[in-house]
Amino acid sequence: MPNVDHFHAYQWIGQRVTLDKMDGLRSTPLDLGNPEFRSAACPPFRMCDYLLKAPAQIRKTAHTVDEAVTWLAERFDELAPAFASKESMGPLADRAYLLTAASAHLAEADSVCWGFWLTAERYSTIAVVHCPDFHAPGYNCPIGRKRRSS
Repeated sequence: MPNVDHFHAYQWIGQRVTLDKMDGLRSTPLDLGNPEFRSAACPPFRMCDYLLKAPAQIRKTAHTVDEAVTWLAERFDELAPAFASKESMGPLADRAYLLTAASAHLAEADSVCWGFWLTAERYSTIAVVHCPDFHAPGYNCPIGRKRRSS
């Protein structure tokens, strides 16, 4: 089993037009310390880039897979009544399916991100990012935790 250090959880809910306008702030910045990217509330395109966001954007730090999956389940339950169209979501509307898949990915030190269209042209992303992230091994923990030795 991989060395699972911890996970950071993030959530964004906003209007589609806001997401579209923030498109330029969603790409990995050339300057990894770019304050505009770090403070932008919109979700990044790459999962590992959440670790570049300001620590204030972290909704939870989980120390176990179960703790991270519980947080995902709670967010799903909060959002489900506002899903724009459960019929068109296929397996993404199936809570058990998503949580089982999330458990499997997180147990392998991977990250998970869900995106849902909501009523009133809103969109939500829910992300749990493994820290450190194997896609960006040089990224530091946003809350300053040191890596465990393997």
